[in-house]
Amino acid sequence: MTALRNQRGTALVAALSIAMILLPLGALVALQARTDLSIQLNLRNEIETFYVADAGVAHAVAEIPPGQSFEQMLVGPDHLTGTSDDGTFPFVDGAPAAFPQSPFRYDVQVVASGDSMLRIVSRASGANGSKKVVEALVTRSPLPFTPAALYTETASPILTLGAGFRLSGIDHQAVLPPVPQAQPTVPLPALSTAHAGAAAALRTALSGAAPEQMAGAAPSVSTISPLDVGSYVNSIASVPTATARPAVPADGATWGTHDAPQLSVVAGDLRVPGRLTGSGVLVVRGSLDVAGTLEFSGLILVQGAIVVEPASTLTLAGALWQAANQDERLHLDGTGMVAYSSSALAEVDRAFPGLLPHAAVLAGWQEDL
Repeated sequence: MTALRNQRGTALVAALSIAMILLPLGALVALQARTDLSIQLNLRNEIETFYVADAGVAHAVAEIPPGQSFEQMLVGPDHLTGTSDDGTFPFVDGAPAAFPQSPFRYDVQVVASGDSMLRIVSRASGANGSKKVVEALVTRSPLPFTPAALYTETASPILTLGAGFRLSGIDHQAVLPPVPQAQPTVPLPALSTAHAGAAAALRTALSGAAPEQMAGAAPSVSTISPLDVGSYVNSIASVPTATARPAVPADGATWGTHDAPQLSVVAGDLRVPGRLTGSGVLVVRGSLDVAGTLEFSGLILVQGAIVVEPASTLTLAGALWQAANQDERLHLDGTGMVAYSSSALAEVDRAFPGLLPHAAVLAGWQEDL
């Protein structure tokens, strides 16, 4: 009996000893698991907050309109110089209070960086007090910007497209007739508008067009924020070197050449009954009516209707813009084409720097530690 009692006592002591060893080990394992979970949660919060800060940069870059400088981005949402919100990025609808949901949010500030760059600073806050800062440098694209081969700002364009007329957002050379570039840029839509409702109506109007009549990026009819073509018309028309042109040009007239592009301004409607060739920028402060042949390389801006009559021909390498106006006709009933040409627009930009808009592009970014 005494031996049995001794064995039982030894077993009890052994069990208690093992328990004393396992108890702190278990506590250590639980503490380590809790620490690992906390690290994972903190790391997840840091990563999520970083992506929120990065989203702030992407949001800002997407809302920088095409232009020549970044001055309009520096004056804040009130668009007034010298006020308290200078340096706050002027989001169109205001910066979201939470993104993608509370407690995540970002705040974006901007400052000029040199003569031609913009520095964007996006500060984000997230769960458990996590914070991240992402900075980016934005510059202007070297190529002039156009939304499409043909861009209209009219609210309800009345479009007709003849069987012999084409719209192409594929990059073409600055020659007439246009031929595709050997090394083209990214294709643009064939047609673009500033109104979503207008885009739907235009797609309906073009539903019967042959596939080759609408070439370029998909969708062939796109929607973008307004360029305010009227402001570009006024800016170009006020250039001292701009040449006033008659409402009805003489047959065989030439308004600029490939080697000597010109700024041509027609004060009202322009009717082309014969043959007109040109290069550079053509501003029509009324309607454009092509009854004969118009061949042009560069940019044409029209403040009224655009009418290509059934027996006429319009051939353009570059881009065609129509401003918002009451006469919403966009009748392309003749033959020919409007073809996007980066080289034609680049030639205009070199000849007349500071006139054409350039898109904002991201030059680089970094996370501030």
